[in-house]
Amino acid sequence: MQIIMERFIVIRDYKPGDESQCYEVVKEGTMSTVNAAFVAGLTREITFQIMVLASAVMFIFLGIPIGFCLGSIPGVIVFMYFCVWSGHKYKAVEMSQDLSNIPRVYMSSDYTGFWVAEAYEPVLMINDRSLVKYTFLNEEEFKKKDLSRGSYFKKIVGTVAITRSKVSEDCAWLRRMAVTRDYQCKGIASALLNEVLKFCHEKNYNGVELVTTECHDVAREFYVKKGFELKQMYHKQLLGSLVTILMYELFYKVKTNKVPVPP
Repeated sequence: MQIIMERFIVIRDYKPGDESQCYEVVKEGTMSTVNAAFVAGLTREITFQIMVLASAVMFIFLGIPIGFCLGSIPGVIVFMYFCVWSGHKYKAVEMSQDLSNIPRVYMSSDYTGFWVAEAYEPVLMINDRSLVKYTFLNEEEFKKKDLSRGSYFKKIVGTVAITRSKVSEDCAWLRRMAVTRDYQCKGIASALLNEVLKFCHEKNYNGVELVTTECHDVAREFYVKKGFELKQMYHKQLLGSLVTILMYELFYKVKTNKVPVPP
C-alpha cells in the first residue's frame, strides 16, 4: 500500500542563513515582470516616436535608403528589451544589499519583521501532485508533527517583510512579498499576508501601505481582494521624462478590518 506523505508550508520568522534563498525568491519575482514591462513600454506612444525619429535621421541626414531605415525598427525593439531587462537586473542586484543583512534592515525593532514560507517536500517525490495535500503551519505547530514515516527536504518558497512607513510611524510598509513560480496559486501569498496583517494588528498599526507597478496586475488584484484600497496613482520617471511607469499605492486599514484567519 502506497503511503501518501503530506507536504507542508511552514510560515515562520527569518533565521540567520536564510539570506541566499530569500534573495533568490525575491530576484525571481523581480525578473518575472520583464516581459510585462517590455510590452507596456512597447505600446507607449514615445516608443513609436523613437522608432520613426531613428528612421528619419538615418534617411535624411545619413542618406540611408528608406528600406534599410525601416529595418532599424527591430533593432530599436531589441535595444528596448535589453534596457528593460538591464533595469530589472540592476534592481535585483540592488536588493541584494538589504537582503544580505535582513536583521539590520527589516528586524531592527519590535515593530518590523521578515517572514518566510518554507516548503517541506518528501525526498521521494510523488508523481501525481493531486494526491498530496499542502498543510499550512506555523513553526510551533510544525515541531509537533510526527515526521518519522518519511524523509523531507526543505526550501524557502516565499518571503514578506514589514517596516515602518517613512511618512507615518502609525503605518506599516509592506515589502519583499514574493512567491517562487512553482509554488504560486497554492495559498502561500495569502498565508504570508495574513501573518503580517496579524503582526500589524498586534503592534497597533493603523494601516499598511504598499506600492505596485502597472506590470503587477495579478498582485494588485490579490491585494484588493484582501481588503486593500487604492490610495493614489502616480508616474515614476525612469529615464527623465522620456520613460515613466504607472505606480499604484494601496492602503489597508488595520483597525477597521478583522484579524485574518489562517487558512
